[in-house]
Amino acid sequence: MKHFLKVFASYLLLVLLAIAVLDFFLTPKIRDIITNSIENEMSGVAEVMTLMPRESLEKKVPEIAKKLNVRVTLIDPVGGVITDSQADGKKMDNHLERPEIQQAKKEGQGKATRFSVTRQESMLYVALPIKENAEIKGYIRLARPLVEVKKSLEHLYRVIYLTLFIILIPSLILAVVFSRNIASRFTPVEKALEKNIQR
Repeated sequence: MKHFLKVFASYLLLVLLAIAVLDFFLTPKIRDIITNSIENEMSGVAEVMTLMPRESLEKKVPEIAKKLNVRVTLIDPVGGVITDSQADGKKMDNHLERPEIQQAKKEGQGKATRFSVTRQESMLYVALPIKENAEIKGYIRLARPLVEVKKSLEHLYRVIYLTLFIILIPSLILAVVFSRNIASRFTPVEKALEKNIQR
């Protein structure tokens, strides 16, 4: 019994260590993949919107935002808010110095994560310049609450942890079988040693 417990404890430790290492390396990677996927989706939508005529885009901002479940902000070349799907653009501050707008201006696409004073919650932002003959005529910015991103991650984590738990059960059963098998080999050897000692 003593040998069985030692061997089983060793197998159990290895199984738990393997799961812990998998969780440690896999979880951040999955978070990055999901966040990048959401960012790419928003960028794709924003890119399509930049191709729309300015007048048509202004009128359709509320409709687009509602259908896609995102916040949409249309910004002029100097940072003034033309229209926003969730706030009065005229009452909003100049957006030219916002990180995602500055990045979009310099690199052709910008993204940022920060607390929104308007929404009073953390948001994920993606911005693209609206160009005409290589000249920036404004910016289109899309935003989604980070709560939605976290919900997607939490759902995926539940699936991962359930999978790991399912893997753990057969691993423990195998550990018991192997431990018994190995422990049973120790017994005859111990008995032989005891007989030799007694002689």
